[in-house]
Amino acid sequence: MLLRSNDYIFYPLILIAAAAMIAIPLVTTSADRVGVAEDIRDNGIEISGDRLHAMAIAEGLTLAPLQDENGTLFSRITANLDRLGPTTPRSAGVFDALRPYEIEAIAGYNLLITYRMQAARENGADAVDLAFFQDGIGQSAWQNFELVAGVQDYEYRVSVPYCNPTFAYAGLWPSAASAGNAVDLYGIRIETTGEADCTDLPR
Repeated sequence: MLLRSNDYIFYPLILIAAAAMIAIPLVTTSADRVGVAEDIRDNGIEISGDRLHAMAIAEGLTLAPLQDENGTLFSRITANLDRLGPTTPRSAGVFDALRPYEIEAIAGYNLLITYRMQAARENGADAVDLAFFQDGIGQSAWQNFELVAGVQDYEYRVSVPYCNPTFAYAGLWPSAASAGNAVDLYGIRIETTGEADCTDLPR
């Protein structure tokens, strides 16, 4: 291809513009990631609305996506098996799996997990087990909470063992020990509470 005199200016400019089109999104993405991580550490992670309806469901539980009279989305979680039953598979219950950028943002920090919920209006459970799972935090993490009347906040604190986790799940399992076995979950909030006394995960 023959280049006219103006082409010697035009084509290098096109190459520079193309390089900028590639570089600018990369820089912006990096800046956005930094901004998101800082925002999460300052303001927490809110799991609500449609995200509650998309939670993973282990064997022995069901999730019904519902909306209350005020238009607020919530999930009715029902336990058909007792969590500690001899035939119940060990799992994270009904849980939200944090996104990779959320895991990265909270890595190396101790956590406060707040579950906003109530005993379901139908077949309401009298208690619920809550847990937060990361590398090094397994089935022994479950804690039992007695439910009181109305929508309330239930706090669960986590001291993380590893500074570079590869996964994070916030889970719950209603009690199936009584006639009632369901809870209405309105939200989960995950906040950092300070730097953890943790070590790097062995690779």
